[in-house]
Amino acid sequence: MVKVIIDADDFGMSEAINHGIIKSYVDGLTTSTLLMPNLPTAEHAVALAKNYPGLFVGQHTNFLLGKPCADPCMIPSLVDEQGNFHRSSYYRQQKQVTFVYEEVRLETIAQLTRFKELTGHYPEHFDCHSIGDEVVDQVFLELAEEYGLHTTLKYSGEKEYPPQQGYFQVTHLLESGALSYIHEGVSVENFLEDDFGLLRMPESAIAEMHFDVG
Repeated sequence: MVKVIIDADDFGMSEAINHGIIKSYVDGLTTSTLLMPNLPTAEHAVALAKNYPGLFVGQHTNFLLGKPCADPCMIPSLVDEQGNFHRSSYYRQQKQVTFVYEEVRLETIAQLTRFKELTGHYPEHFDCHSIGDEVVDQVFLELAEEYGLHTTLKYSGEKEYPPQQGYFQVTHLLESGALSYIHEGVSVENFLEDDFGLLRMPESAIAEMHFDVG
């Protein structure tokens, strides 16, 4: 039988989104969420999650919104003159998005540390919010091995990475941003009509679905 992980991204982006994600879990729509630990309302998100111990909370490593967890002077390519992360509009203007290995590593470690400060432990799973490249994947894979965590690698095209030891391998990554009808919302009919292709997957498949439910 196909295993499906339905994840709510952007936990900690705002109090309204935090409440929306909690409601999606309570209503049985999602099974896990990913926290953006650098944002001011991450503390609010963690406080809400403590009331729902069955909700899995991983890390949504963020290089696009707010201020970094690392010293901005140490990651100059990731921030603007005010020390805030470059927004997505900045990257859309670039002919090619290229991240700096040392800076991505430094900020990712800083966000993992912040996650631990907020929750008391490192996240069992972490991924990247919205934008990345092969450098991000390489850093994430190395840190996952160093910290004994699981990560999602999604910016390297057809490049294959070795399986992460001790974890099931996600075989299908389905993200809401890639769906043509996302602006109309996702309904029960989308599942019944198999718009995601879940029913056509082999029985051994593990599908990971990401939605912005807030």
